[in-house]
Amino acid sequence: MGRMGGNQRAYSANPDDYKILEEVGYGAKAVVYRAIYLPFNDVVAVKCLDLDRCNSNLDDIRREVQTMSLIDHPNVISAHCSFVVDRNLWVIMPFMAEGSCLHLMKIAYADGFEEAAIASILKETLKALEYLHRQGHIHRDVKAGNILLDSDGVVKLADFGVTACMFDSGDRQRSRNTFVGTPCWIAPEVLQPGSGYNSKADIWSFGITALELAHGHAPFSKYPPMKVLLMTIQNAPPGLDYDRDKKFSKVSEFFHSRLLT
Repeated sequence: MGRMGGNQRAYSANPDDYKILEEVGYGAKAVVYRAIYLPFNDVVAVKCLDLDRCNSNLDDIRREVQTMSLIDHPNVISAHCSFVVDRNLWVIMPFMAEGSCLHLMKIAYADGFEEAAIASILKETLKALEYLHRQGHIHRDVKAGNILLDSDGVVKLADFGVTACMFDSGDRQRSRNTFVGTPCWIAPEVLQPGSGYNSKADIWSFGITALELAHGHAPFSKYPPMKVLLMTIQNAPPGLDYDRDKKFSKVSEFFHSRLLT
């Protein structure tokens, strides 16, 4: 597929031009490696999707690569290029040296980040969501694990494996009906059969992510997935706790409450 997106330099579709180093992440259908692009001596990330394990989700793969190929925003991960190697699809992306916000919380911030850091991360993530929504996309999996940080403090939203286009088939259908996402972050309307949902579902997930960054974990994360889904539908929206979260300002309390309504 060659070079994609609004990148300034072209990256080749020749796997021999990439020296694979260590594994830096993995999921159900993909593994991400740190690698060197030899012609430029650049550090890149190589996402390898196992096509044999994705046979029933080829539309998702095609959608993810297409979305990434059209991305041109400083707060959204784009793709340098993509190509097939044996039975794997390689997607070449910028390498984010600090990893995800989830990774950072696990190794150094078990109780969550300070308010100033949270505000900075959320501000940049919101810019990414605004851009995607303007382009007609719903991310559908906003969470700390998909917010990546570089060593110079750049924040980028990643992972478009479940991204939907609100303008599918040219009919500008702004309401989706498929059930995707990660349980703790899924908006109530996504769980309601037949109700459909739109980009507002991302704002709910963004609000849950704000709480995740504040506490080091998402609300309801200690419960089994099915219980989480029931609690999301039946319980009042989660929020900051007045007694436990005294380190946060009234502005933060108001901000969180407005996101989860």
